[in-house]
Amino acid sequence: MMIYVAFFLIFVGVTFALHQVYSVHYAINFEDEEERPAQVNQALKTLAEEAKGCSGNEPSPGFVQAVKRIFGNHVDPRLVLAAMAPGRRKAFAEPLLRRKRRIETAGELTIAHLPFWQTRPPMHYRRGPVLVLVMACSLLALFWGGMSIFTLAYPVAVPALAWANDLAVLTALVYASALLAYGASKLDFYLHDIQQIGRLNRRLKAGELGR
Repeated sequence: MMIYVAFFLIFVGVTFALHQVYSVHYAINFEDEEERPAQVNQALKTLAEEAKGCSGNEPSPGFVQAVKRIFGNHVDPRLVLAAMAPGRRKAFAEPLLRRKRRIETAGELTIAHLPFWQTRPPMHYRRGPVLVLVMACSLLALFWGGMSIFTLAYPVAVPALAWANDLAVLTALVYASALLAYGASKLDFYLHDIQQIGRLNRRLKAGELGR
């Protein structure tokens, strides 16, 4: 009975790991209202409606009030308005809404990673290495899952690799790889978001954003 439980757990772990590759790919390439949290969708609709009453790059009183309701008093309404321009919502508005509790625009723009740790957004973020890490960890989880089936039929005879015959060890390795893939995918999502927020802020201050 325990062997079936172990294989079920391995299947779940491998599926979870491979899902991280799918979720990263989907987030990069598709815009789907159903995939976004309901709070983000509602905030986007509210801001889009209020943005219609804005003139040029100047937020209307209604837009300012909407920004205060959604973001609080610590985010510049002009930054939000720039993000709401057509064609910029996925690239800029969604990251702003996802990280709204971490943003502070009084003085210079800072991101609160932790209550005691604030930095400016990164100037550049290369997604490639982290995305490779997500894929590598997911494939590693798949490898350990495959090993659990292979060693059941063909046990490893080398004493130094005897651990490969232990389902508990392989299950633990599957979940360790899956958790690394999950952590890497979340890190990629977070770093990309705060880079986009910083990019938007720099372009706004440089006067490169027109409506």
